[in-house]
Amino acid sequence: MSFKISSFAVLCALALQVTAQTLSITSLGAIGTGCAPGTVKARVNSDESISLSFSDFKAETSASGSISDSRVNCQLTLGVQVPSGYQFAFDQTALNAAYSAGSGVKLSSSTLYYFQGQLSQSLGSCAVAGPASSGQTTLINKFSPVTWSPCGQNSVVNLNTDLRADNGDTKNSGYISVRNSTDASFIWRKC
Repeated sequence: MSFKISSFAVLCALALQVTAQTLSITSLGAIGTGCAPGTVKARVNSDESISLSFSDFKAETSASGSISDSRVNCQLTLGVQVPSGYQFAFDQTALNAAYSAGSGVKLSSSTLYYFQGQLSQSLGSCAVAGPASSGQTTLINKFSPVTWSPCGQNSVVNLNTDLRADNGDTKNSGYISVRNSTDASFIWRKC
C-alpha cells in the first residue's frame, strides 16, 4: 500500500498488527529540506516497520557548494493510537543509501525521535569518512536510549532524519543520498 505525502498531509486509519494488538496510525505528515511536498511515499509493513520512499533526499558538498545543499532533513510526524496496556518505541532506522566521499570529506546520517509532550528523546547516527564510496548500502541508525510512548495512550511521535556532507577545510566533494527507502522498525512492551 503506497501513499503520497505532502507537507503535513493526513492519512487516516492505517493499522499494523503487533503482538496480537493493533497500532493505528491516525495521521502522517512530512516536512523538511530533504522532502519537498509530493516527494515522499509511505507504506506500513507487516513486519512492524514503516517504509518511507524518497525521490530526492540528498546532501552534497563541493568547493562551490552551499551550506544548504550539505545539510538536509526530513521530519515525519505520526499520530498514533496505542493499544491499552502497551507501549512502543522505535528500535532503529535502516537507510538504503549511496555515497561518495573524497579525502577529508565526512558524511553522516542521524535520526532523532521523540513523543510530543515528553522531554526524553532518542538518537541514532552513523558516519562515513572519505575517501570512500558505495553505490548501494544500508546505513543503520540504532536508537539509544530507547524512548517509550505513553502507556496505552494516543500520542504524536516525531521522527527527524538528517543527512550531512562536510568537506571541512578541503575543497573535495562528496554526497550521501537515500535511495528508494528508509525503514523505521518498532519494538513493543506491556506496561
